[in-house]
Amino acid sequence: MKAFLSRRAALVLAGAAFTLSLAPASAEEIDVSKYPQGTVRIVVTSSAGASADALARTVARELGKIWGKDPVVENVPGSNGNIGLEQVANSKPDGLTIAVGGDKVPLNAIFYGPELKTDLIKDLSTVTKAVANPQIIVVRPSLGVKNLDEYLKLAKEKDGALTVGTPSNGGAHHIGHLLLGEKTNTKYTFIPYKGGAPAVTDLLGGHIDAVIITLAAVTEHVRAGRLVAIGVSTAARSPALPDVPTFQEQGIKDFDVSTWQGFHVSAKTPRPLVEKINRDFVKALTAPEVKSFLEGQGFSVVASTAEQGDATVRSDFERYGAVIKAANIKLD
Repeated sequence: MKAFLSRRAALVLAGAAFTLSLAPASAEEIDVSKYPQGTVRIVVTSSAGASADALARTVARELGKIWGKDPVVENVPGSNGNIGLEQVANSKPDGLTIAVGGDKVPLNAIFYGPELKTDLIKDLSTVTKAVANPQIIVVRPSLGVKNLDEYLKLAKEKDGALTVGTPSNGGAHHIGHLLLGEKTNTKYTFIPYKGGAPAVTDLLGGHIDAVIITLAAVTEHVRAGRLVAIGVSTAARSPALPDVPTFQEQGIKDFDVSTWQGFHVSAKTPRPLVEKINRDFVKALTAPEVKSFLEGQGFSVVASTAEQGDATVRSDFERYGAVIKAANIKLD
């Protein structure tokens, strides 16, 4: 009987050892030179067709060439991107789960911090500040306005009834339009969407009056005449749409609002691994065909270091926090 139990115990121990040998290594044991040892999942925190989605899929194709295996791009919209961001913040720190975020990280920390189970500033590390984006206001052609003066005049006539779609509630684009309203004493009805694509779809269908959005999301619609561009939010015009004037050119002094998009991993990811992922993403972003395509769509390729990306998150958290408090901006 004792011999039988000994043999059985030995089999159990052997089975346990075999099971442990199949388990993935801890983050500290990851061989950075062999990354990625598994399928990389890129979590897009907005709907398919949005500018963040286009960025992720463009970069993912190039990463597939670098890694010899294609990453999986998954759209996880909802709660202004918090669902996807928290998934990544709480993921295993092996670099295989990466979020598309950017200024959404500090803004969500400001607006939703008390409601979240995750501290987005502390629990996410930035892989790279990938691109910067001018924002643009576009309207349906049937609205009958062609520049900022006409847009603001109509807004005053409608006295808050002009409907403006935003890709999310509380994003930099939303805040930018709120600040425009404060500077010009105009009111609007903001309609948040789970990403830019459904907002643009409703605008094209005539269900709303205007959208403020990343320029890259509507470049082709403006070029084709399906939407009318009212103005861009940055100090300089965009090379992608050089005929569209800035808000500053149209009389709004000191108005310069841009957004950025980047990639993030769990803050527990070892720094050597974060730096390896950064090098791969920078290589993908600066590949001639990728860079040319992104800039043609209206993105400005930045491809920063991981440290610069983290510094941008921290500075935006302080900068936007001060602006939001001073303007008393609240989300309904």
